Amino acid sequence: MITEEFRQSLARVREAIDSSAEWSIFNSVPAGVSRRLDLDAPEEYLDFLLAADGAIMGSVVILDRKYVEKLQGLISPNRVEVPEDPDTWFVVGKINENPVLVNRRDGSIWTYPDMLASWWASRRFERVADSLAEFVSEYALGSGYLRITGSTESDEWWQLLRHLGNV
Repeated sequence: MITEEFRQSLARVREAIDSSAEWSIFNSVPAGVSRRLDLDAPEEYLDFLLAADGAIMGSVVILDRKYVEKLQGLISPNRVEVPEDPDTWFVVGKINENPVLVNRRDGSIWTYPDMLASWWASRRFERVADSLAEFVSEYALGSGYLRITGSTESDEWWQLLRHLGNV
């Protein structure tokens, strides 16, 4: 669930990005959209868009309203195997080049965590969080970032997280 505390975390990150030319080159947490979108998407993602119209947080990306519909083709039956009917899934972002999907039934977040294989060749498709807010908090803004991305501590985004005291 997108709480006020979560919105404040995104605002703190936005301010940090905007304060540094180096951090703002490859990262962004833009302001949210002004009104709820009429989009066939999970409710929590629509709420996220009110807080931030997408986000690029190092190797973790949450899609903005402009690209989200275009990337739903990543879960077509001929492109990748998912455990259930493709209509059950919604592509919400990516980690490196691996899609991040929301299960429309329960809001849980799934991905292909094997960073050594391309997602379409991966044998692992795993649940990594119970909600989008939990996923962003743990893996984009928290200590799970290195683990989920395969990055090292010299990663620029990790340095921003350290600067903010998130890790």
